[in-house]
Parts: sequence; C-alpha cells; structure tokens
Amino acid sequence: MPKQKVSIDFILRQSLRLFREKSYHNTSIADIAEACGLLKGSLYHYFPSKEALMNEVVKYAHAYFKKNVFSIAHNQELTAQEKMEQIFKKSEKSLLSHGDLMANVGVETANKNKEFTENIQTFFEEWIETVKIVFSEIANEEDAQQLAEQTVLEFEGAVMMTRIFKDPKFVHNAYERLINRFAAFSLNPNK
Repeated sequence: MPKQKVSIDFILRQSLRLFREKSYHNTSIADIAEACGLLKGSLYHYFPSKEALMNEVVKYAHAYFKKNVFSIAHNQELTAQEKMEQIFKKSEKSLLSHGDLMANVGVETANKNKEFTENIQTFFEEWIETVKIVFSEIANEEDAQQLAEQTVLEFEGAVMMTRIFKDPKFVHNAYERLINRFAAFSLNPNK
C-alpha cells in the first residue's frame, strides 16, 4: 500500500536519482510516484507538474554543489592546490556515482524550457566562477577565466565519455591533467 505522506526532500532525492538514470523525458510522474511510494495523483499535491518538479530538482542539485563543492573555493585554510583538488574530487565522486544531471538535462531540454535552461546556465556559470576564483590565486583574471572554462569543459566531456564507455578513466585522467596543469601554471604563470 502506498505511503500517505513523504517529505519534499525525499521526493527530490528520488526524482534526482530517476532523472539521472532514465533522463528527464524518459521519467514519468508515475515512475517518480512509485519510487516515492505514492499514487501518481498524490504527487501532484506536492508539485503541480513534472516541469515544476524538475525545476526544484535542478535547484536541489545546485544547492548541494553550492554547499559541498563550490564553497571550497572560499576556504582560507586550504592552499589553492588543495582547493582545486577537493573541488574536483568531490565533483568526480558525485558525478561518477550519480551521473551529471545538469549536463544531461541541459542538453536534453536545451531551448525547450526557458526556466530549465536559465537554472542550468546559472549552475555552470557558478561552477566556472568557482574554478576561476581558485585559478585567480595563481593567475591573472583573463588567464584564470580561460583556465576555468577549459577545466569545466574538459571535466564535463570526461564525464560524458565515462558514461558512454562505462570507464571512469576519462574522469580520472581529466582530474590528473587538471592537477598537473594547475601545478605547472602555479610554478610558471606565463605558460
């Protein structure tokens, strides 16, 4: 028998898992309701539509990264190298174990849902800004911006290749290149 009530947090976590596993378009409200132990109609008491639920899931995932990953850039107790290592190790762990919701939904719904696009753009802008903050400790602003964009793009590409080939070496190799690039640049900022 389905549960009568569940928490919003539980629904968001279950939805996030399903959207990562099956994609936005291949996940139905019925799938989410079942995963939450609810009847399909009961889910509408929490969220008026699948789109509204997805917007909240994107915000939920963004809040997780903001609190647990992006905040590392502001930790004054760490060196720039330690910040970069922690940011990408935590990102790697999350993305490899759960999949890359933002990139998947961003590509899947690009230009179809303005609110999704805006929320996902905000997430990536903040991720690039986070990496730029750390690179700014060893590089000028222009170089830090370019390095941040390159780093996030490479990491996202590596996550995609890891999923396609079911081989984490792409993400691990991207991480190693990032750390080597960071170390080399900090020794010689003119590179």
